[in-house]
Amino acid sequence: MGVTNNLRWNQIKVVIFYFSGTGNTWWAAQTLAVKLRENNASVKVLSLESEKVQMQRKLEQILVEADVLGIGYPIYGSDCPGLVKEFLKQRLPKGNRKAAFVFTTMMLFSGDGAMVAARMLRKKGYKVNQAINIKMMNNIRLPYLVLRSLPIINEKENTKLKQKAEEKIVRLAANILAGKKWLQGRDPFNIAGGLMQRVPMKILKPAVFAKYFFVDKESCTQCMQCVDYCPTNNILFAEGEFHFGGNCIACFRCYNLCPENAIQHKKGTLNRERFPRYKGPGNGFTIAKLKE
Repeated sequence: MGVTNNLRWNQIKVVIFYFSGTGNTWWAAQTLAVKLRENNASVKVLSLESEKVQMQRKLEQILVEADVLGIGYPIYGSDCPGLVKEFLKQRLPKGNRKAAFVFTTMMLFSGDGAMVAARMLRKKGYKVNQAINIKMMNNIRLPYLVLRSLPIINEKENTKLKQKAEEKIVRLAANILAGKKWLQGRDPFNIAGGLMQRVPMKILKPAVFAKYFFVDKESCTQCMQCVDYCPTNNILFAEGEFHFGGNCIACFRCYNLCPENAIQHKKGTLNRERFPRYKGPGNGFTIAKLKE
């Protein structure tokens, strides 16, 4: 009977751990939780940045109580963010054949991006039944040849894209409850495409993006949101100046969600009309929810 192991559906307990840079994966995790609950599953949704997840004993207890583990993250160069890899490698307890699933959010192409975490989970002893990629809104428009023309679609215009994503999430929920396999990105084309993106990123390192961040002092109000909400504590404010360190994972949270659009990535982004920021998926999203 799938993951139920002869239990009724209303007894299935699912825990979803996710990381979201600018809200897309948060939205996917919350939507999936709704669909699972509609089928009488008990679901906990926790950000990898939340206090509960940071406490190892609490983390272990949450996993002991769960029948199914879910991992969600955005695709960065056909890969999962370093923060997620660190969690899977160093903090996640062994699975002992516990059922698990992976979902990612992507803009265009993820290759075998969902299988990256799936392979890591299998090494920890989890039985991964689903690993899928969900197309969501783009959150990067930057003054580079490839990125300067990508559309930024904010709340009022993203309804159709979210509807298609929700349809896929409904199917994922059904497969999770039935224990039905659904693994995307295992074919040679996607594996090769994923490697072609991951290898250059491993050489360059995501932190290279931090070299080009700076703060427009004329528009900055020093609200410290960027400092307080950087997932890797990479932004420091000292002696009246903002400093971007070497731990950037290229989530672009600071760049997109700054209330004044004061954080820039190269001088071209000072033109806010040409380089608009992504403000999240809507549906009640706020930056504070990324740490819940």
